[in-house]
Amino acid sequence: MKVYGSGRAHAGISLLHALGCGNGCSTPIELWTYVGLVEGPSIPEGDEHNLLQSLLEAWKERDLPLPSGELGWLVKSDIPTGMGLKSSSALLMAAVNALSTGNSVILSDTLIFNLISAIQTKAGCSISGGRDDIACSYFPATWVVDANAAGTGIIEQIEFPEKEVIIVLREMQKGAVDAQSFENLRPRFEQIVLKLRNGSPIDAFRMNGQAVAEAMGDEEALSICEDIELRFSCPAAISGSGPAIAILCESEQTEPVKQHLKTEGLEFVHTRTHHGVELHWEREEWE
Repeated sequence: MKVYGSGRAHAGISLLHALGCGNGCSTPIELWTYVGLVEGPSIPEGDEHNLLQSLLEAWKERDLPLPSGELGWLVKSDIPTGMGLKSSSALLMAAVNALSTGNSVILSDTLIFNLISAIQTKAGCSISGGRDDIACSYFPATWVVDANAAGTGIIEQIEFPEKEVIIVLREMQKGAVDAQSFENLRPRFEQIVLKLRNGSPIDAFRMNGQAVAEAMGDEEALSICEDIELRFSCPAAISGSGPAIAILCESEQTEPVKQHLKTEGLEFVHTRTHHGVELHWEREEWE
């Protein structure tokens, strides 16, 4: 099977939900999606919103170059989907990279952001457009983003400390996102913006999780986060609109936290925050 181009992008966890006050912020973590643009029809599993086909159609509409003949995709990912971990942005960003490298095309930042945001919004993956999630996947750093801006919407880079990250994967259906419930908490989300811009990203992470859980009516998330903080002094918060919960740990705290989660019967994955781009990575077999 011929592979024309490949790309990868990482997951992220939320520091500021964009529905709260129009600004959003996510920080990258070491969970990855790899995408290959291949010769011949190939439909990957897990793309329930048909994002890759939508991207290919948008690429053709802009008359950007493509190899001749039928095209397909190969995807390998360790990002849990539908959990609030930016899996849709990572999938689309990795696919844009595959299309770009496979066709020797360099796209502007503005075009990339607008393209991915439009596809996510149309597919129902994001109400706000997900520009903070896109920034997190595109640039390996933490950014405060204006969700309503054209182009990247990037306002400011935030320094986020290196942490071990334990992601609790709750087996529950994500509740409907009610924009008005977030709007009702606007003053709290505006305070979170100030925390981010004043050098307190951990406080922002915690406060955002509490506000989002309240807006979503997610009492279980509030209970789990409170329990973890009381037992281990580890900040814990819902990511995205849920249902995943991110726990920030120092290295010596990870094993006690994981043992507790096992005792509680909670599924989890262990990763860490991501700092900086690796220019090369070990290629997957199909690359």
